[in-house]
Amino acid sequence: MFARLCTWLDHRTGYRRFLAVMLIEHIPGGAKWRYVWGSCLAFVFLVQLITGVLLMTAYSPGDSTAWGSVYYIQYQMEFGWFIRGLHHFGSQTMVVLLGLHMLQVVIAGAHLPPREVNWWLGLVLLGLVLALSLTGYLLPWDQKGYWATQVATNIAGNIPGVGQWLQKIIVGGPDYGHATLTRFFALHVAILPVLVIVFIILHLVVFRRHGVTAPKKAEGEGWFWPDQAFRDLLVSLLIFAVMIGLVLYGQGNKIDDWKPNEVSAYDRWAHAGRDGKGANLDAPANPATDYPARPEWYFLFLFQLLKYFEGSQEIIGTVLIPNGVLVLLALLPLLGYGRMRPFGHVFGVIVVGALLLGVSALTFLAIQEDRADTDKANAYRKQMKDADALAERAVNAARDGIPAEGAGRLLARDPMTEGRKLFQQNCAVCHTHGDDFKPEKPTPSDPKPTASDLKGFGTEEWIYRLLVNPGDKAFFGRTGLEAMKEAIETGFPDVGKPPEEVKKLGDAEKKQREEDLNDLKVIARWLASHPRRGSKDAKEAWFKEGHAKFRLQTKENQAGRGCAECHAYEGEGGRKGPDLTGYGGSDWLRIMIMAPYSRSRYGKNNAMPAFRDLEGVTADMVRMEIDMSRQAMLDQVKPTERRRIDERTKIEKAHGRIIQLSDVERELIIRWLLKDDRVVFGGQPIGAAPRR
Repeated sequence: MFARLCTWLDHRTGYRRFLAVMLIEHIPGGAKWRYVWGSCLAFVFLVQLITGVLLMTAYSPGDSTAWGSVYYIQYQMEFGWFIRGLHHFGSQTMVVLLGLHMLQVVIAGAHLPPREVNWWLGLVLLGLVLALSLTGYLLPWDQKGYWATQVATNIAGNIPGVGQWLQKIIVGGPDYGHATLTRFFALHVAILPVLVIVFIILHLVVFRRHGVTAPKKAEGEGWFWPDQAFRDLLVSLLIFAVMIGLVLYGQGNKIDDWKPNEVSAYDRWAHAGRDGKGANLDAPANPATDYPARPEWYFLFLFQLLKYFEGSQEIIGTVLIPNGVLVLLALLPLLGYGRMRPFGHVFGVIVVGALLLGVSALTFLAIQEDRADTDKANAYRKQMKDADALAERAVNAARDGIPAEGAGRLLARDPMTEGRKLFQQNCAVCHTHGDDFKPEKPTPSDPKPTASDLKGFGTEEWIYRLLVNPGDKAFFGRTGLEAMKEAIETGFPDVGKPPEEVKKLGDAEKKQREEDLNDLKVIARWLASHPRRGSKDAKEAWFKEGHAKFRLQTKENQAGRGCAECHAYEGEGGRKGPDLTGYGGSDWLRIMIMAPYSRSRYGKNNAMPAFRDLEGVTADMVRMEIDMSRQAMLDQVKPTERRRIDERTKIEKAHGRIIQLSDVERELIIRWLLKDDRVVFGGQPIGAAPRR
């Protein structure tokens, strides 16, 4: 029945004749392993076509959407990491196979007459494959692809006469942007693949016309099917296995909170990109940054070549030598006519061998120079380390989404990167943050800190150190506000004493000191926990104990050792010191930054300028923002306080004590201080708990 079905299908379609034409090919001397490279190239190109079409289903070619779509493919689409990884390493595999195939062709003499046309078709295919690699490199619109493409297109711009015009056509204008990406995308998916397919067909047609180039003394006979086809298939599968191995080994950045052991086996592999599998994705392209640009490894030889020709000689490395080599390769078949054939054969092997050796040597030198112990190489490695850190941060920052303006704004709205910079620019003039901004080589002329060290601000450990030793240089010791320091130390006179003085204390004083230290630990835990954990902790015993210690008073029911003598909490307590409702939380910090002179902060003792957006700021707007923030703190601004803020705002603005800081910039600083890594998208201020 099956035979009759095949006969019927052949009668209607003639498929048997087609298969005979494609598969039944005579091979003088029999099948050989060295003949496999052409078929392997065709196999990898087929993989590229399939994976490329699959990637197109999720990719969005726009300067504001490309990075985000690739991020989706890599980290969210099921098995997207695997498809993208195969496509990424497949392009590199094709470059390697092209070199091997070219070498095998000249060794066999298959470039000589009457096969010179096929050799030229092969050179065209070489150029098209390299063009595919170059255009595809930009499509993720990340830092690595963006800057590497600039290096490549600048080389084209050095061509005499037409270089600048050609570069402008390729880039789509004077600057790299959306037009550049869409042009590269059109070339990569619509034009170049079609050309490659057309030239592969022409290459095969011409190849079949003259057959395999076998040695003159070849013995035996063979056929493509099944002898050579088996060898081709086996080596192709081995190459495919190597590609899969590279994908599984992974070059990507991991998602910090991904826990593969806590999900099913299917989800673990479907989203293995979150575990670093697949191809790397750099930080979003940012023209304003200083990125250590390097082309992909298979273009490193050109990058290295340019180092030997600087200034006016640059054209030698960018135009004359590369194009001269192409012309020489194109002329090789012409040396094989008549009696020159033996010479042409040997010369072709020497030229291609020397070319591959030279490319390998230049690539090796480029890599070694970047690894050398020199100032230039050390600076490059430091830049790469910083760039890798930004890439890792970018893929983690994108977990909650990407700003509507595009991924280019992602790190600009990221507290862990931009918040740190803004703190250094606006706050580090007076405050420190551990050794984060300490100069590598301090000088006597460096400005001295005049305010608290904010590293770990609001944490239990930070608050405890403040309560134990408020006069420390990391706290009020820098401010000159001795009254504040003394106010705290009066209630707990012995806790901050150095060890040599503690030894001099009596037994009763030592016992009291231990009790005081324990009380301060309880208060520190309570004060550090309540802004972030919410009211649910109010029922816990330790929370109630901390609140009780905070409100502690003497038996005579007068103000004594309790914090509430000077500080208010949820509307109860003194007004001498800052209101501690929500202390260490985002709302508390927001008012401290916007109105540090407020009575709920440091009042007349304040020495800190206010930081607000000065674009049309008015006293009413300041009151509104403060009221909105304080709603969550259950401590509303009273009418008398509002009038005082009115007057103070006018005075501060007149004397330049209000410094420009946008709402988004303020939130970035707040989140960085609180180690809240959520990206600021704008809109309402933060108030929710951090992700972790």
